[in-house]
Amino acid sequence: MRAFHVACVLAVALVSCGHRGPNAPTISTAPGARASPTDQAASEPAVVAPAAAVPPPGGKLTLADARRYMLRLINRDRATMGLPPVQLDEGPAQRAGQAHAEDMAKNGYLGHWGSDGSVPEERFTEAGGTDMVLENASCFTDEQKRTLDQSPTIDPHNVEQTEDMFFHEQPPHDGHRKNILKPWHKTVGIGVAQPVATQTEIPVPCFSQEFVDDYGTYAPVPPRARVGDMLHVEGSVAAPATFAGVGLARVDAPKPIAVSELNRRRSYPVPTPYQMYWPPGFQTPIPVKVSGGKFAIDVPVSDGGKPGLYEVSIWASIPGSSDLAMVSLRTLVAK
Repeated sequence: MRAFHVACVLAVALVSCGHRGPNAPTISTAPGARASPTDQAASEPAVVAPAAAVPPPGGKLTLADARRYMLRLINRDRATMGLPPVQLDEGPAQRAGQAHAEDMAKNGYLGHWGSDGSVPEERFTEAGGTDMVLENASCFTDEQKRTLDQSPTIDPHNVEQTEDMFFHEQPPHDGHRKNILKPWHKTVGIGVAQPVATQTEIPVPCFSQEFVDDYGTYAPVPPRARVGDMLHVEGSVAAPATFAGVGLARVDAPKPIAVSELNRRRSYPVPTPYQMYWPPGFQTPIPVKVSGGKFAIDVPVSDGGKPGLYEVSIWASIPGSSDLAMVSLRTLVAK
């Protein structure tokens, strides 16, 4: 049987590239597995209860059954820290996670970039998502092409093994665990993909967990723009979150990546905004108009005139976090 591996998500800090006044908000991290060391230590709650037994299903599982079983295990693990359960997201998060699990399983790699060069927030945006998504992934890494089983039956032990590996990671390599235990996560989309069994191979499933934080509603952004265009960003942030600011980041436009390179990349840091925009009262190149929880701003899509994949982020204060959190991250291609 193939070796089974899980991807590690490195911790990185996000800092504002704009000038802040003396009372400007400070930002250090996006929510989830990509937290700064100080935030990681503060954000994980103390153990409040032993893990409750989750009776294993009898026999093999359908894709839908495997997703529900993994959800029960995730919520079992969150309950040990006194955290509320997350709900199963069968919309954009599941579509994005399923596409990524299938891509990994078909090509024999593990990581957060796709074979087409896509990144998690790009896949989530293209699937119709508007909030913030953070991804856990597991798969094999032998770089062999395989045909996927369109109606697989999943061994529940494989589901248990994956969640246990995620949850029992040890610091400092515990990004998956911290992602599972983020208090503000609300939903999770789960992707499951398994190759066809052969005479020489027992199929092993690949998984993707897409944790989503839903704290507001956001007006659509176009999938494409021209560098220098003005982009209208508008929406509302709802309690318990409080709107803080809008950010723009840029990475190179996606292009296909060799499987061998995908296996080397594994970890994926959320891009740092090259510019932050704050409400009136803070030093900011363009003030964000804010009324209650609603906000609106027109911003130029230009990181020094360079084309690429632009990322629009919405930041908010969330109870229990000393830093601002990214609550929405969407992408568009600018040429």
